[in-house]
Amino acid sequence: MNNREGSRPPESLDAEAAEAAAAQNTATRAVRSGEHQVPPHSPAVTPVYQTAPFMFDSAEALVAGFERPDQRGLYSRLANPTVRVVEEKLAALEGAEDAVAFASGMAAISGTLGTLLEAGDRLLTAADLYGGTAAWLAWLVERHPSIELESIALDDLAERLERGVDERTRGVYLETPTNPLLRCCDLARVAAACQRLGVVLIVDNTFATPVLQRPLTLGATYVVHSATKYLGGHSDLTAGIVAGPATAMAEIRRTQRLGGACLDPHAAFLLARGMRTVALRVERQSENAARLVGLLRRHEAVVATYYPDDAMARRQMSAGGAMVAFEVRGGLPAANRLLDSLRLFTIMASLGGVESSVVLAAVTSHKNLTPAEREAQGIGDGLIRLSIGIEEGSDLEADLAQALSRVAG
Repeated sequence: MNNREGSRPPESLDAEAAEAAAAQNTATRAVRSGEHQVPPHSPAVTPVYQTAPFMFDSAEALVAGFERPDQRGLYSRLANPTVRVVEEKLAALEGAEDAVAFASGMAAISGTLGTLLEAGDRLLTAADLYGGTAAWLAWLVERHPSIELESIALDDLAERLERGVDERTRGVYLETPTNPLLRCCDLARVAAACQRLGVVLIVDNTFATPVLQRPLTLGATYVVHSATKYLGGHSDLTAGIVAGPATAMAEIRRTQRLGGACLDPHAAFLLARGMRTVALRVERQSENAARLVGLLRRHEAVVATYYPDDAMARRQMSAGGAMVAFEVRGGLPAANRLLDSLRLFTIMASLGGVESSVVLAAVTSHKNLTPAEREAQGIGDGLIRLSIGIEEGSDLEADLAQALSRVAG
């Protein structure tokens, strides 16, 4: 039997296609048959376009495709329909003109700042930054000494801007609430100062999410997210997104395409699924967190609790969010004992998932900082950070209470 013999083409194929398939060898049929299905109706969910290249119907279409400025439908490093879903979702959630998705939160941050900064520029940053961001900025100025960083305490940032900046200052970068102490700054005041000075304001909105806070509506220029966290929400993907004005996003997209930090289509599919429920999850997580904050502030074993529910935070956030930090009496040994006593909280070096988790910030998010740098930020070795999930609040409260009792005892 030669390679052309075997099973007959399905009767559903038209006569011309059936005849062509019958004339092909087995290896050719294995590769080509059944591909390029088109459903009769639109799918309810954008499918995973798990493809690197896209095909063209003609040489003319190939030429036209590469002449398009948006470069869609060519190659997934340049653009992919599944990835585009999450970009449009975040732009809508943040009230932005456009958004660009990256392979990770750090890729989004480095891609944004790498596009913004040029030789000789100065960037003002809040002193309280995620350890990975601080490490990347240190790397940047080490290799490009003409770029200057000025680190300012978050509480002093607005006043510093209101005193004025020189012409070298290109922008301001901050997080609010911060990681891990949940400090906030007056976004509207900082943004107003930036606008008067003609400098851009970049806000990491990962902890608050657009459900609780929308920096662009308060005057920020760009907003960045580690979409790995609350936007994805299920601890099963890595992604980052930046949103802002269309012209700026076009430049950042060019950086992303040239650098190749594109988001994988399957990760984008998972992220889009998570973003559909982000409002429900964050609202439930915030309710649970507020309940646990009450317990922590009452408990004798706790010496300090950090949660953004003061008057300023309430002006710009609709709730305090799902992150809580606290210190227990007894320092690091007591903190370790508490972590080992928890039953429902997973010890995990991430946050924002549906499951509640706990870490020591000094050995995870801020491990790259020196002890002196952590001390300057108020991050002790025994600082405990909780990421509150969507479990039943009473169960979480009971678990935390029993762990605290072991520390107090």
